[in-house]
Amino acid sequence: MSRGSSAGAAVFVANLVGILALASGCSETSVVVAPVPTVSAPTDQMDAQVPTPSSSASTTTVAPTSTTVAPVPTTTEPAPTSVAPTTILAGGPIPDAAPGFCAELAIESGELILQVERVLPADGQLDPISQRTLLLATRNLLAWTNNRVPPGLRADVGLLNRVYADLGIELDGLDVEMVTMPRLQALVFTYVLDSPAVDAVELDLSARRLAAFVDRSCGHGFPIMESMADLFALD
Repeated sequence: MSRGSSAGAAVFVANLVGILALASGCSETSVVVAPVPTVSAPTDQMDAQVPTPSSSASTTTVAPTSTTVAPVPTTTEPAPTSVAPTTILAGGPIPDAAPGFCAELAIESGELILQVERVLPADGQLDPISQRTLLLATRNLLAWTNNRVPPGLRADVGLLNRVYADLGIELDGLDVEMVTMPRLQALVFTYVLDSPAVDAVELDLSARRLAAFVDRSCGHGFPIMESMADLFALD
């Protein structure tokens, strides 16, 4: 019911009470007016009491995040130790190379290494053919080096050059397709290690002096020179 209808009903009830009271005064019969129950009609939605929710303060507790930083292990790698180049061997001090020698040696050695790599098997291991090619490449490199070393090393390189020149003659005469590792080993033993014209100790010393000369002046990276020193090693 609307607010206007409620007010009209109240006026109507009040008028009715007044009329009945007037009638009771004029009539001889007492009229007892029963009280009219008042019914409170609900008002519209605007009058209805809307319960107001009690707003309680919402407390948000943020648990502190504990951050654990794991210690980073520190690994100290040992510094690489470099072996100082040999500066003196029996036979005298190791001389220095002339300017430009190392660059020319790298080119010449690289070309000879390529010749060996062309005949290497797929597994990279030396077979009889590639071993023969390596021995011939060593002969050619010694011939190139012979006239390019300082005077203090010419006797050593000259000895190595003569031995490999004789060995190379035999290697050139071998049938490449028929060469075997025992045959190559026999040639090396005969012309290098068991030759009556060559002292094995002297040959070993000359090979080590040449290797020390290259290592001191040019550094590592010349496998033909290094393998030659190993070939003549007596120990």
